[in-house]
Amino acid sequence: MDESTKHLVDACRRGSKPAQLYLYKKYASKLYMACLRITGNKMDAEESMHDAFLKVFGRLDLFREEQNFEAWIHRIAVHAAIDFVRQKAVELEDLSPNYTGPDEEDETQEESDRYAVEQIKEAVQKLPAGYRVVLSLYLFEGYDTEEIASILKIQPASVRTQYLRAKRKLLDITAIN
Repeated sequence: MDESTKHLVDACRRGSKPAQLYLYKKYASKLYMACLRITGNKMDAEESMHDAFLKVFGRLDLFREEQNFEAWIHRIAVHAAIDFVRQKAVELEDLSPNYTGPDEEDETQEESDRYAVEQIKEAVQKLPAGYRVVLSLYLFEGYDTEEIASILKIQPASVRTQYLRAKRKLLDITAIN
């Protein structure tokens, strides 16, 4: 951890309001974007981002200096957004243990289609919450299927299926526009 971040964290641990405000201003936009990708709604993203900051300030004593501070608070924000979506009773579909996985042919066709970034962002916002969460965690936040399964408390096969269905739904939405 660099020296300025260490001083900032130490000041926040001591309860310095200016330090907390500086930390908030420094990271708010990044955490907001992560929350927005998961919640799909500006107001929900703001609320989950604020919840994340409350957790950050409440858990600073748990932060270890050998960790990357930005990654640490980012992970808290992602979990806060997931918790927020869960509270809205997202229905994630769990599959039977016999599920064999998606067809390679379908994935190849989907990957060959390309759309403008703005169209994709708008289409992602239109996805059902369960699809949006899995897609965001996988594509934008960089989690693998095992990590997503652990976070969402579902089977890895269910994550892969939700991801494949989210991609298909995303293609359907963008094809209409």
